[in-house]
Amino acid sequence: MVGVETLNVTIPKSLHGQALDIPAKLVRPKWSKAVGKRPAMMVLHGSGGLLKDGPTKAAPCSDQMESQFATWSDRLAKMGYTVLLPSSYSARGFCDKHSQADKMPKTFDTNTEQIIGRIYDLDAASRYLCNRPEVDCESMGVLGFSQGGTMTMLGVHWQLEHAIQYFRETKGGTVDVQVPDLKPGRPEFQVGIAYYPGCGFDGAVPLSTSTKAAVENKYLPTAPLFILHGSDDSLVEHCSTEYGAGSREIQAGQVATKTSVANLYDITVYPNAGHSFDSAGAKADGGTPEGNVAAKEAALKVALKQIVLALGE
Repeated sequence: MVGVETLNVTIPKSLHGQALDIPAKLVRPKWSKAVGKRPAMMVLHGSGGLLKDGPTKAAPCSDQMESQFATWSDRLAKMGYTVLLPSSYSARGFCDKHSQADKMPKTFDTNTEQIIGRIYDLDAASRYLCNRPEVDCESMGVLGFSQGGTMTMLGVHWQLEHAIQYFRETKGGTVDVQVPDLKPGRPEFQVGIAYYPGCGFDGAVPLSTSTKAAVENKYLPTAPLFILHGSDDSLVEHCSTEYGAGSREIQAGQVATKTSVANLYDITVYPNAGHSFDSAGAKADGGTPEGNVAAKEAALKVALKQIVLALGE
Protein backbone atom coordinates (compact mmCIF):
# COMPACT_ATOMS: atom_id res chain seq x y z
CA MET A 1 0.00 0.00 0.00
CA VAL A 2 1.37 3.38 -1.00
CA GLY A 3 -1.41 5.63 0.24
CA VAL A 4 -5.13 6.32 0.46
CA GLU A 5 -7.35 8.20 -1.98
CA THR A 6 -10.80 9.71 -1.62
CA LEU A 7 -13.18 9.93 -4.57
CA ASN A 8 -16.54 11.62 -5.00
CA VAL A 9 -18.90 9.08 -6.56
CA THR A 10 -22.61 8.81 -7.28
CA ILE A 11 -24.68 5.73 -6.55
CA PRO A 12 -27.00 5.84 -9.58
CA LYS A 13 -30.76 6.05 -9.28
CA SER A 14 -31.02 2.96 -11.49
CA LEU A 15 -29.97 0.97 -8.40
CA HIS A 16 -32.29 2.82 -6.01
CA GLY A 17 -35.81 1.67 -5.19
CA GLN A 18 -37.07 5.26 -5.06
CA ALA A 19 -35.06 6.29 -8.16
CA LEU A 20 -32.76 8.67 -6.31
CA ASP A 21 -29.09 9.40 -7.02
CA ILE A 22 -27.03 9.14 -3.82
CA PRO A 23 -23.74 11.05 -3.61
CA ALA A 24 -21.05 9.21 -1.69
CA LYS A 25 -17.41 9.21 -0.72
CA LEU A 26 -15.27 6.27 -1.80
CA VAL A 27 -12.09 5.96 0.25
CA ARG A 28 -9.70 3.25 -0.84
CA PRO A 29 -6.09 2.14 -0.52
CA LYS A 30 -3.64 2.82 -3.33
CA TRP A 31 -1.43 -0.13 -4.19
CA SER A 32 1.97 -0.27 -5.89
CA LYS A 33 0.76 -3.23 -7.95
CA ALA A 34 -2.50 -5.01 -8.77
CA VAL A 35 -3.93 -6.90 -5.78
CA GLY A 36 -7.24 -8.15 -7.17
CA LYS A 37 -10.60 -7.98 -5.43
CA ARG A 38 -10.44 -7.21 -1.71
CA PRO A 39 -12.84 -6.76 1.23
CA ALA A 40 -14.89 -3.61 1.65
CA MET A 41 -16.76 -1.70 4.32
CA MET A 42 -19.79 0.56 4.14
CA VAL A 43 -19.96 3.34 6.73
CA LEU A 44 -23.32 4.95 7.53
CA HIS A 45 -23.70 8.39 9.06
CA GLY A 46 -26.02 9.44 11.86
CA SER A 47 -28.41 12.35 12.22
CA GLY A 48 -25.62 14.92 11.94
CA GLY A 49 -25.02 13.83 8.34
CA LEU A 50 -21.88 12.72 6.55
CA LEU A 51 -20.69 16.14 5.44
CA LYS A 52 -19.90 19.35 7.27
CA ASP A 53 -22.36 22.20 6.88
CA GLY A 54 -21.90 24.36 3.80
CA PRO A 55 -20.77 27.98 3.80
CA THR A 56 -24.10 29.44 2.68
CA LYS A 57 -27.82 28.69 2.91
CA ALA A 58 -27.78 27.93 -0.81
CA ALA A 59 -25.13 25.26 -0.25
CA PRO A 60 -26.29 23.20 2.75
CA CYS A 61 -23.28 20.86 2.68
CA SER A 62 -19.59 21.31 2.08
CA ASP A 63 -17.49 18.69 0.29
CA GLN A 64 -15.66 17.87 3.51
CA MET A 65 -16.63 14.90 5.67
CA GLU A 66 -17.28 15.30 9.36
CA SER A 67 -14.09 14.44 11.24
CA GLN A 68 -15.52 11.18 12.63
CA PHE A 69 -16.06 9.80 9.13
CA ALA A 70 -12.80 11.13 7.75
CA THR A 71 -11.03 9.34 10.60
CA TRP A 72 -12.92 6.07 10.23
CA SER A 73 -12.65 5.88 6.44
CA ASP A 74 -8.93 6.63 6.55
CA ARG A 75 -8.45 4.05 9.30
CA LEU A 76 -10.29 1.33 7.41
CA ALA A 77 -8.64 2.14 4.07
CA LYS A 78 -5.22 1.88 5.70
CA MET A 79 -6.26 -1.59 6.87
CA GLY A 80 -6.75 -2.49 3.19
CA TYR A 81 -10.51 -2.06 2.83
CA THR A 82 -12.37 -0.07 0.20
CA VAL A 83 -14.80 2.15 2.11
CA LEU A 84 -18.08 3.54 0.77
CA LEU A 85 -19.88 6.32 2.68
CA PRO A 86 -23.28 7.19 1.16
CA SER A 87 -24.63 10.65 1.97
CA SER A 88 -28.35 10.12 2.52
CA TYR A 89 -29.03 13.66 3.67
CA SER A 90 -27.25 15.69 0.99
CA ALA A 91 -29.00 13.47 -1.57
CA ARG A 92 -32.21 15.06 -0.31
CA GLY A 93 -31.03 18.65 -0.12
CA PHE A 94 -29.87 19.11 3.47
CA CYS A 95 -26.87 18.25 5.57
CA ASP A 96 -27.74 18.03 9.28
CA LYS A 97 -31.05 16.73 10.59
CA HIS A 98 -30.93 19.00 13.62
CA SER A 99 -29.72 22.34 12.27
CA GLN A 100 -31.33 22.10 8.81
CA ALA A 101 -34.69 20.49 9.52
CA ASP A 102 -36.42 23.19 7.47
CA LYS A 103 -34.66 21.87 4.35
CA MET A 104 -35.97 18.30 4.68
CA PRO A 105 -38.31 17.32 1.85
CA LYS A 106 -41.85 16.22 2.69
CA THR A 107 -40.90 12.65 1.80
CA PHE A 108 -38.14 12.59 4.44
CA ASP A 109 -39.30 14.82 7.29
CA THR A 110 -40.30 12.16 9.82
CA ASN A 111 -38.18 9.56 11.59
CA THR A 112 -40.09 6.72 9.93
CA GLU A 113 -39.66 8.19 6.45
CA GLN A 114 -35.94 8.56 7.09
CA ILE A 115 -35.55 4.93 8.12
CA ILE A 116 -37.60 3.68 5.17
CA GLY A 117 -35.81 5.97 2.70
CA ARG A 118 -32.40 4.96 3.99
CA ILE A 119 -33.24 1.28 3.50
CA TYR A 120 -33.28 2.01 -0.23
CA ASP A 121 -30.05 4.01 0.08
CA LEU A 122 -28.41 1.08 1.86
CA ASP A 123 -29.71 -1.37 -0.72
CA ALA A 124 -28.46 0.70 -3.66
CA ALA A 125 -25.12 1.39 -1.98
CA SER A 126 -24.54 -2.30 -1.29
CA ARG A 127 -25.14 -3.14 -4.95
CA TYR A 128 -22.86 -0.32 -6.08
CA LEU A 129 -20.09 -1.43 -3.73
CA CYS A 130 -20.50 -5.06 -4.77
CA ASN A 131 -20.11 -4.07 -8.43
CA ARG A 132 -16.87 -2.17 -7.89
CA PRO A 133 -14.04 -3.98 -9.71
CA GLU A 134 -11.74 -3.77 -6.68
CA VAL A 135 -14.30 -5.20 -4.25
CA ASP A 136 -14.87 -8.82 -3.23
CA CYS A 137 -18.66 -8.90 -2.95
CA GLU A 138 -18.46 -11.92 -0.63
CA SER A 139 -16.42 -9.91 1.91
CA MET A 140 -18.38 -6.78 2.74
CA GLY A 141 -19.19 -5.38 6.17
CA VAL A 142 -21.27 -2.45 7.42
CA LEU A 143 -20.57 0.03 10.22
CA GLY A 144 -22.94 2.74 11.37
CA PHE A 145 -23.46 5.35 14.06
CA SER A 146 -26.73 6.40 15.75
CA GLN A 147 -29.31 6.46 12.93
CA GLY A 148 -26.60 4.84 10.82
CA GLY A 149 -26.35 2.16 13.51
CA THR A 150 -30.06 1.53 13.10
CA MET A 151 -29.50 1.17 9.37
CA THR A 152 -26.63 -1.23 10.03
CA MET A 153 -28.99 -3.43 12.02
CA LEU A 154 -31.54 -3.34 9.21
CA GLY A 155 -28.83 -4.09 6.66
CA VAL A 156 -28.30 -7.51 8.23
CA HIS A 157 -31.98 -8.15 9.07
CA TRP A 158 -33.04 -11.63 7.95
CA GLN A 159 -36.45 -10.42 6.75
CA LEU A 160 -35.70 -6.99 5.29
CA GLU A 161 -37.60 -7.65 2.05
CA HIS A 162 -40.61 -8.88 4.04
CA ALA A 163 -40.37 -5.90 6.38
CA ILE A 164 -40.72 -3.52 3.43
CA GLN A 165 -43.74 -5.42 2.11
CA TYR A 166 -45.37 -5.62 5.54
CA PHE A 167 -44.79 -1.93 6.22
CA ARG A 168 -46.34 -0.99 2.88
CA GLU A 169 -49.39 -3.13 3.57
CA THR A 170 -49.95 -1.98 7.16
CA LYS A 171 -48.48 1.54 7.35
CA GLY A 172 -47.87 2.67 3.78
CA GLY A 173 -50.52 5.34 4.11
CA THR A 174 -48.69 7.00 7.01
CA VAL A 175 -45.71 8.18 4.93
CA ASP A 176 -45.38 10.63 2.04
CA VAL A 177 -43.34 8.36 -0.16
CA GLN A 178 -43.76 5.20 -2.20
CA VAL A 179 -42.54 1.98 -0.57
CA PRO A 180 -41.60 -0.35 -3.44
CA ASP A 181 -40.21 -3.84 -3.05
CA LEU A 182 -36.47 -4.35 -2.92
CA LYS A 183 -35.10 -5.92 -6.07
CA PRO A 184 -33.87 -9.52 -5.84
CA GLY A 185 -30.19 -10.24 -5.43
CA ARG A 186 -29.30 -7.88 -2.59
CA PRO A 187 -25.66 -8.44 -1.51
CA GLU A 188 -25.16 -9.82 1.99
CA PHE A 189 -22.92 -8.26 4.60
CA GLN A 190 -20.61 -10.52 6.58
CA VAL A 191 -20.52 -8.38 9.74
CA GLY A 192 -22.37 -5.43 11.21
CA ILE A 193 -21.04 -2.95 13.78
CA ALA A 194 -23.74 -0.67 15.20
CA TYR A 195 -22.66 2.16 17.47
CA TYR A 196 -25.45 3.44 19.77
CA PRO A 197 -28.39 2.69 17.43
CA GLY A 198 -32.05 3.20 18.11
CA CYS A 199 -33.35 -0.36 18.07
CA GLY A 200 -37.02 0.54 17.78
CA PHE A 201 -36.54 1.28 14.04
CA ASP A 202 -39.30 3.93 14.23
CA GLY A 203 -41.98 1.45 13.23
CA ALA A 204 -40.22 -0.03 10.21
CA VAL A 205 -40.20 -3.48 11.88
CA PRO A 206 -42.72 -4.55 14.56
CA LEU A 207 -41.49 -4.65 18.15
CA SER A 208 -43.79 -7.35 19.49
CA THR A 209 -42.13 -10.13 21.47
CA SER A 210 -45.37 -12.05 21.92
CA THR A 211 -45.04 -15.74 21.20
CA LYS A 212 -48.17 -15.37 19.09
CA ALA A 213 -46.59 -12.75 16.80
CA ALA A 214 -45.49 -13.97 13.38
CA VAL A 215 -41.84 -15.01 13.44
CA GLU A 216 -41.12 -13.26 10.13
CA ASN A 217 -42.05 -9.95 11.78
CA LYS A 218 -39.31 -10.32 14.37
CA TYR A 219 -35.69 -9.22 14.17
CA LEU A 220 -32.68 -11.49 13.66
CA PRO A 221 -29.31 -10.63 12.11
CA THR A 222 -28.02 -12.87 9.32
CA ALA A 223 -24.40 -11.95 10.09
CA PRO A 224 -22.53 -11.35 13.34
CA LEU A 225 -23.93 -8.11 14.73
CA PHE A 226 -22.11 -6.16 17.43
CA ILE A 227 -24.06 -3.36 19.08
CA LEU A 228 -21.90 -0.95 21.07
CA HIS A 229 -24.00 1.22 23.37
CA GLY A 230 -23.89 3.45 26.43
CA SER A 231 -25.75 2.80 29.67
CA ASP A 232 -26.86 6.44 29.85
CA ASP A 233 -28.21 6.60 26.29
CA SER A 234 -32.00 6.45 26.04
CA LEU A 235 -31.68 4.73 22.66
CA VAL A 236 -30.48 1.57 24.41
CA GLU A 237 -34.11 0.88 25.44
CA HIS A 238 -35.05 -1.70 22.79
CA CYS A 239 -31.49 -3.00 22.32
CA SER A 240 -30.69 -4.48 25.71
CA THR A 241 -32.75 -6.49 28.19
CA GLU A 242 -30.36 -5.40 30.95
CA TYR A 243 -30.88 -1.70 30.33
CA GLY A 244 -34.41 -1.60 28.93
CA ALA A 245 -37.17 -3.64 27.32
CA GLY A 246 -34.61 -5.20 24.98
CA SER A 247 -37.24 -6.04 22.38
CA ARG A 248 -34.74 -6.75 19.58
CA GLU A 249 -32.53 -8.86 21.82
CA ILE A 250 -35.57 -10.90 22.84
CA GLN A 251 -36.82 -11.20 19.26
CA ALA A 252 -33.43 -12.43 18.05
CA GLY A 253 -33.48 -15.19 20.66
CA GLN A 254 -37.03 -16.15 19.76
CA VAL A 255 -36.35 -16.33 16.02
CA ALA A 256 -33.11 -18.26 16.48
CA THR A 257 -34.86 -20.82 18.67
CA LYS A 258 -37.89 -21.06 16.40
CA THR A 259 -35.85 -21.52 13.21
CA SER A 260 -32.98 -23.52 14.76
CA VAL A 261 -30.25 -21.13 13.62
CA ALA A 262 -27.46 -19.37 15.46
CA ASN A 263 -28.28 -16.17 17.32
CA LEU A 264 -25.71 -13.69 16.04
CA TYR A 265 -27.04 -10.73 18.07
CA ASP A 266 -24.41 -9.34 20.43
CA ILE A 267 -24.59 -6.19 22.54
CA THR A 268 -22.09 -4.52 24.81
CA VAL A 269 -23.29 -1.65 26.99
CA TYR A 270 -20.56 0.52 28.44
CA PRO A 271 -21.18 1.91 31.95
CA ASN A 272 -21.38 5.67 32.45
CA ALA A 273 -21.40 6.29 28.68
CA GLY A 274 -23.85 8.44 26.74
CA HIS A 275 -24.82 8.96 23.12
CA SER A 276 -22.19 9.69 20.45
CA PHE A 277 -19.25 8.64 22.61
CA ASP A 278 -17.27 7.67 19.50
CA SER A 279 -17.41 11.12 17.95
CA ALA A 280 -17.78 13.34 21.01
CA GLY A 281 -15.55 11.48 23.46
CA ALA A 282 -15.68 13.06 26.93
CA LYS A 283 -18.35 15.52 25.74
CA ALA A 284 -20.84 12.82 24.68
CA ASP A 285 -24.53 13.32 25.41
CA GLY A 286 -24.88 11.77 28.86
CA GLY A 287 -22.58 9.60 30.90
CA THR A 288 -19.41 10.90 32.51
CA PRO A 289 -16.28 12.18 30.74
CA GLU A 290 -14.32 9.20 32.04
CA GLY A 291 -17.03 6.72 31.07
CA ASN A 292 -17.36 8.13 27.57
CA VAL A 293 -13.62 8.07 26.89
CA ALA A 294 -13.37 4.52 28.23
CA ALA A 295 -16.31 3.47 26.05
CA LYS A 296 -14.75 5.01 22.95
CA GLU A 297 -11.46 3.19 23.49
CA ALA A 298 -13.04 -0.16 24.36
CA ALA A 299 -15.60 -0.06 21.52
CA LEU A 300 -12.91 0.74 18.95
CA LYS A 301 -11.01 -2.41 19.91
CA VAL A 302 -14.16 -4.50 19.57
CA ALA A 303 -15.12 -2.97 16.23
CA LEU A 304 -11.72 -3.44 14.60
CA LYS A 305 -11.30 -6.95 15.97
CA GLN A 306 -14.68 -8.12 14.67
CA ILE A 307 -14.20 -6.50 11.26
CA VAL A 308 -10.87 -8.27 10.80
CA LEU A 309 -12.27 -11.58 12.04
CA ALA A 310 -15.12 -11.38 9.52
CA LEU A 311 -13.35 -9.94 6.52
CA GLY A 312 -9.64 -10.66 7.00
CA GLU A 313 -6.79 -8.22 6.56
